[in-house]
Amino acid sequence: MTDYIKKALECDYENYIEFLVKMVDDSICSKKIPLREAAEAIVEEAFYQLREYKEALDKLILDANANLDPPCRDDAELENHTYDAVVEGIHRDEIYMSQKTGTVTNQNRI
Repeated sequence: MTDYIKKALECDYENYIEFLVKMVDDSICSKKIPLREAAEAIVEEAFYQLREYKEALDKLILDANANLDPPCRDDAELENHTYDAVVEGIHRDEIYMSQKTGTVTNQNRI
């Protein structure tokens, strides 16, 4: 089990998203599941853990809201934003690498 709480306490929101992107990417590769399914499972589990530890969730919300416009009103809105950011990050990377290398995109990653 991944300790999403520990990671949330150690880093800022942008780095937390990068951490989740790596987790989702690993899940896509190892389980051969689509991006949205993998992202939903990972982000949902992360926020489930974070809701159990209010200090970590509050830190993440404060850090995220310092950079988001408009800021998130609650943890559910932050969870949705995080999911979108993870999906967009992986999707954008896949398109970029596909164009750069001239290869076909991995359909599980778009």
